[in-house]
Amino acid sequence: MKAAVYRGPGNVRVEDIPLPPLEPGEVLLKVEICGVCGTDLKKIAHGDLSPPRIFGHEVAGKVVSVGNGVTQWRPGNRATFFHHIPCRLCDLCQARAYAQCPQYLKVGTTAGFEPAGGGFSEFVKVKDWITGGGGLIKIPEGVEPEEAAFVEPVNTALKGIEKAAIRPGQSVLIFGSGPVGLILLQLARLKGAKVFVTDLIPERLQVAKRLGATDVFPIPAPPLEKALKDASGENRDCDPVVLWAKERIDQRGADVALVATASPQAIGSALQAVRPAGKVVLFAQTRLGETAPIDVGHIGKLEKELIGSYSASVDLQEEAARLIFTRTIEVKPLITHRFPLEEIKEALRVAMNPSANSLKVMIQFPQDGMPP
Repeated sequence: MKAAVYRGPGNVRVEDIPLPPLEPGEVLLKVEICGVCGTDLKKIAHGDLSPPRIFGHEVAGKVVSVGNGVTQWRPGNRATFFHHIPCRLCDLCQARAYAQCPQYLKVGTTAGFEPAGGGFSEFVKVKDWITGGGGLIKIPEGVEPEEAAFVEPVNTALKGIEKAAIRPGQSVLIFGSGPVGLILLQLARLKGAKVFVTDLIPERLQVAKRLGATDVFPIPAPPLEKALKDASGENRDCDPVVLWAKERIDQRGADVALVATASPQAIGSALQAVRPAGKVVLFAQTRLGETAPIDVGHIGKLEKELIGSYSASVDLQEEAARLIFTRTIEVKPLITHRFPLEEIKEALRVAMNPSANSLKVMIQFPQDGMPP
């Protein structure tokens, strides 16, 4: 079969590799579509993991074969999956810190080599603890594969929303209107919040407005940002996003800020932009070693909470699937690019370089092939 194999930092190439053999309890999927996720982009760009690996975990496809002992799945079933499932028994799971569970940290889907998702390939194997642990999800009739592929990323966003404990009527400020930011926007609105969004790319903010943002703010380019600061008198050192938030939301600031951009500067801005005792949830900070300049007095003296949210929650699987399958939130408007596997390098280039006309990038696979 063909797969996009990671061979080192920035090096992904399409190769012919063997079909992964099935063990008891496992399921083999024919991949129909796989989304390109920001966490995989970071691993590829920075070489965080040793090669060779096959990334890709936002998958929808069809079951083509099952291992011994599998009774709930049969060829032809349509499915999506979570590539991590916790043990549900350890102390971390009991504290609902599922993403820190040792079993959760093991990737449970692979197309070969060290498991890393496997979705950038024609076929992907789902291991037994995923199939047996409820990590393989049936796709209902009428739901398109590219919609179903959003179930895992929607779960991760829903987890961030739950950590923020958003209440009806609260104001939520989202930093970043990429695919994740636009999902967070819709989920925050479902909680009854007024949602404000900021981004460097004005065209993305127009999508945010169409999806229900109360107001949006294009972050000024560096020369204009400096001019605004220099012209602001006593607010000379104040971030323009913070000035806008206090003018448009509340002089005290927003109730909650969600940071859906990897920019370190956004963390300091978010802390300034929320009211005393407000919350800031970090969603895009997924690599150890990253640092950010922040005023810790906002946390100590002003009692603002700085919260991390990483990966998915097993408790939210059914809700994430329901939101997608019932189209309670819209995901198709987030898809701007679809590439065949043979063009994986261009797909990664587009995804790594956000622009006015790019949001979610998908890898599509033809459906006339069967396992050799």
